[in-house]
Amino acid sequence: MILWLLFLIVVIRIFPKPSYLRKLAWGSLGGSITGFQNFLKDGLTILGNAKEEGNGVPTAFFLFFFLAMFTSFVGLLFLAACMKRFDATYSSAMFVVSFVLSASFMSAIHYNTFQHLDNVDDLFLYPVGLMVLFYGATILIT
Repeated sequence: MILWLLFLIVVIRIFPKPSYLRKLAWGSLGGSITGFQNFLKDGLTILGNAKEEGNGVPTAFFLFFFLAMFTSFVGLLFLAACMKRFDATYSSAMFVVSFVLSASFMSAIHYNTFQHLDNVDDLFLYPVGLMVLFYGATILIT
């Protein structure tokens, strides 16, 4: 995920202003950063386990809680920067698509999402849902 973010930053820095790739990178950067929402779930899991055991709140909870707030805030800052440069409809559509994709990738890596898709309906509907999202964003972008 870090490599993807670095790639987007490099595209923004290198490509000329009217470039389609630069526009795509600006639109995707905020949602990709905000998609690191595994910090929130992990922090709440740590807090729940500490309460069950009767211990105080561990330091790791505060780190994960801070990282959840930080990634959300920075992602929204990049969304605002994208909206200053491009159309708001384009910016919001790209933000949502990149957010859902990065959250899906992070959950697939961190929580093994694809191993929990048990029946054929799940295996079919998960990718179809992502494709419908892409199609809707394509309609908004064009």
